[in-house]
Amino acid sequence: MTAVIAMAVAWIEANPALTWAAAFLVSASEAIVLVGALVPGSPILIAIGAAAGIGHVSLSGVIIAAIGGAVVGDGLSYWIGHRYRDRLLVGWPFARRPGLLRQGTAFFGRWGMLGVATARFLPGLRAVVPVVAGMFGMRPTAFYAANVTSAIVWAPLHILPGTVAVLLADLLLPLETDGLGDFALPGIAILGLLLLGARRLWRRRAAG
Repeated sequence: MTAVIAMAVAWIEANPALTWAAAFLVSASEAIVLVGALVPGSPILIAIGAAAGIGHVSLSGVIIAAIGGAVVGDGLSYWIGHRYRDRLLVGWPFARRPGLLRQGTAFFGRWGMLGVATARFLPGLRAVVPVVAGMFGMRPTAFYAANVTSAIVWAPLHILPGTVAVLLADLLLPLETDGLGDFALPGIAILGLLLLGARRLWRRRAAG
């Protein structure tokens, strides 16, 4: 994870103008079935938060971009479910991974609108539940209320750990360069691991 964060920060330092777009696209990809599993979204967002803490990019700007991406990603998944419905049962990706659909259907059936909001925080469910909500005809007003509300909470929770780690590192051991330094990067990685661990624990409790 430290290597991913280091590479992401190096890219951000070289391309600060593209950081908002990166925050948007990474957040959107988290809600796309299987795509989110291929993109290391959490480490990248933590790195973006770290870059904001250093001052390379606007913290409020990247948070807003991440919120927008999260809303659009879930909205796209919802539209796919609403548009294609039963055809998804025999098409990609659920035909090859029926367990994903069963898990998402069970979670949505149990929690409904609350499930749409909380699934965003649960790996394995975040990209499936919006599709299921569309397939089962959830009203758009209810879906987007849960979608937007959860995105407003989700984005800062993924970006601020990187910012906090940099600020703490600068407070305890002021950075001598514009980079992260040898102290800040491990701290960011530790906060990221704690975040991922908390998400996995929440997933187990929610699915239980």
